[in-house]
Amino acid sequence: MHRLTVLAFAAAAALVVAGCTEKPQHYETKVQITRTQVVPTATTKIIDVELEYPDCPGEQQEIFQGDAAFAACMAKYKLGETVTASITWSKLPDGHYDSEVDKVGDCPRTRAENDDRSYELVQECRDIVVNGTVVGFHCDHKPTPELLAKCPWFKRS
Repeated sequence: MHRLTVLAFAAAAALVVAGCTEKPQHYETKVQITRTQVVPTATTKIIDVELEYPDCPGEQQEIFQGDAAFAACMAKYKLGETVTASITWSKLPDGHYDSEVDKVGDCPRTRAENDDRSYELVQECRDIVVNGTVVGFHCDHKPTPELLAKCPWFKRS
């Protein structure tokens, strides 16, 4: 009987641990293409892309690179155009989280291993008002609960 109890406990513990492991999450959202620049290299060409997330609170921007196939596909989109993007959000080995844009419109993207230039700028800005007059502004650069509720792929820890 004791051995059966130990096995049942081990099985329950395994289920709890498996349930705590977060699997990658996939999201689709609207993005606005704000900048593209094809950059020729010695062997091929790459593209720098800058996107904004119009459905997310604040001013969320993302800049990343794509390979030659992605660059060729992106040529059909105009600056300012709003398209659907696919995003994968997953846990990193250091325990933090990151998201990757996998597709813009119908253009699939694979992240380059040496792409250290990609980044996200997460900010929510508001005016500073003194005696009814705007005297400046303040920006928060950490995702707020409102942002994470609408755009959960910005969660980092």
